[in-house]
Amino acid sequence: MEENIFTYSQLSSQSASHLIALHYDLPTPEICTYYARGLHDNFLVVTKQNKFILRIYRKTWRTAEEIGFELDLLRFLGNQSANVSFPIHTKNGSLSFLIDTAEGQRAAALFLYADGHAPGHEITVEESGLLGSSVAIIHQLTDTFSTPYTRTLLDMSHLLDESIITVDPFLDPAMRSYLKTLQKQLHLALPSIPKEPGLYGICTGDVNPTNFHMNDKKQITLFDFDQCGYGYRAFEIGKLISSVHALKMKDDLAKAFIDGYQQIRQLTPLEVSAVPYFEMISVIWVMAITVKNADLIGHKWLEQPYWNRKLTMLKELEKVVFKN
Repeated sequence: MEENIFTYSQLSSQSASHLIALHYDLPTPEICTYYARGLHDNFLVVTKQNKFILRIYRKTWRTAEEIGFELDLLRFLGNQSANVSFPIHTKNGSLSFLIDTAEGQRAAALFLYADGHAPGHEITVEESGLLGSSVAIIHQLTDTFSTPYTRTLLDMSHLLDESIITVDPFLDPAMRSYLKTLQKQLHLALPSIPKEPGLYGICTGDVNPTNFHMNDKKQITLFDFDQCGYGYRAFEIGKLISSVHALKMKDDLAKAFIDGYQQIRQLTPLEVSAVPYFEMISVIWVMAITVKNADLIGHKWLEQPYWNRKLTMLKELEKVVFKN
């Protein structure tokens, strides 16, 4: 009889609570509930003193090397008092532990909870400005970051070229042709930014209105660095702008983010000119991430209406970016 193969299984809240008691020197959780499923599973954990998020990484999405990089980065930022949700150490001093599941061993890590709530599509201009400043601070702090772990570079090869290869099987002939032409245009048009400290370095990878919390005291905390890696910092700005594309206040939010960012680090004219191109590249990259996670989210969400929406968005951006 052929053995069944599992791609994903979900741990119960009861088991998650037991694992926390087993691996961490913390009071027994009063509450442990399944909180959210993004690219990984997240449990909300409440003790008498604190709140935490237990993240259980999907086996088929991140390698031990990639997870190690992310956790080292967040712990480094936590030690620098950055406004991020960072992992705490287990009883044996590690930043993660392994869980046996139906699909094999999965890594897990416990993070301090980011106080407040994610604004999502209700993000304000003020919040966007604070987010810009926070991202710039992270960029500055991580210029001295080092780790033995490696990550895929957030360069044109990965963000654009590999992404177009990934989505190709899902495209109709017209969109396939359009993306191939756009790919060539973007390679030719993207300004050549020097790989210098400040301009190039650690990127969080997924700056958007759902990956930070804001509390009642206007204190911001960033989280979810799953897409982090080395790349051009201007890419982070393009990524944020692409995430608010559908909002009526897009232009105001984009300006506030850039203004907030430049309160900490001044962008060069070359970086500013590159942002619109990185916005388009971000859209294509997210398309590829969605395809890579089709077995998790369901292929239903990758039927033709999805591609029609993305094509419309790219063409709207193309009119602005390549207007000359």
